[in-house]
Amino acid sequence: MLIEVSEASQTGEARRKAIACAEELEFDETRCGAVGVAATEMASNLVKHAGRGSILLEPIHDNSHSALRLIAIDRGPGIPDLSSAMRDGHSTAGTMGGGLGAVRRLSDVFEVYSAPNVGTVIRADFWKKSTKGPTSISPLQIGVVSEPIAGEDVCGDGWAVRLVAGAVLMLVVDGLGHGTLAHEAAQEAKRVLAETSHFEPERIVQDVHAALKKTRGAAMAIARLDLEKRILQFAGVGNIGANIATPESSRGLPSHNGTLGQHAGRVQEFSYPWTAENVLVMHSDGLATRWDLQKYPGIWSKHPSIIAAVLHRDFSRSRDDVTVLVARNA
Repeated sequence: MLIEVSEASQTGEARRKAIACAEELEFDETRCGAVGVAATEMASNLVKHAGRGSILLEPIHDNSHSALRLIAIDRGPGIPDLSSAMRDGHSTAGTMGGGLGAVRRLSDVFEVYSAPNVGTVIRADFWKKSTKGPTSISPLQIGVVSEPIAGEDVCGDGWAVRLVAGAVLMLVVDGLGHGTLAHEAAQEAKRVLAETSHFEPERIVQDVHAALKKTRGAAMAIARLDLEKRILQFAGVGNIGANIATPESSRGLPSHNGTLGQHAGRVQEFSYPWTAENVLVMHSDGLATRWDLQKYPGIWSKHPSIIAAVLHRDFSRSRDDVTVLVARNA
């Protein structure tokens, strides 16, 4: 859920929606209160320092663990001195300050990426049971931003991650068009991934093609990452962007033309070596393809959710649903 914030009165909306998400995850009263305070501080900072921005609320489920991730995103002036900004009482807006310091104290994981005259992204994770540190047992760090086109209640894109024997399957799907019918196609693709006993990307794409014949169809790509063998297998049909990026280069992963559920054309699986410095980016065509992570100094050390938020902020198109999935070694 992405909440736009452009005036002080919207901080209350951000707080209410964040608490509602925490309640859905069955957080206790204390944890819900911490989430509410953090959402208020993050929204207030957006108005005071950037003029406007947005807050992404992302529920996280990692086997038996549940968490709520809050990400504040803006195109403001950046934070010139982060260490000073984190001190209680510090303010450049004539207020009490301490906003970021409060969020850092209350959250289990806190992270900031800021660039002068480009903007700031702040991540705060709240686990159902506070641990003051990451509790993920996944072999990968994964971050996602997935939002519908303005005016729609449901997103025609979809994404899914599944742990299988010795590997991780990652899917991004874009239902044809947008709205309810596109959403139904995306959900059907996700169902196939959740239930399949076939773990080869090429076979999964073929299974999804058969299942989507009762829908309007979709573009889809799936990656299978074997961390032990250090191999990434990839197959896609339609306009899903995918790249393996490193601090020095970026390699595009090819998808074949077609629409799953209608005319799939050729389905082909490709294999690539995987190293510890690799970052996988998969996205629907709601994100422009001209992005280049090498233009963001320091972003390589950040969590994939920060990278996904930056790409969404700077390259999303306003005329379509958009989904960005970023993965790297944990």
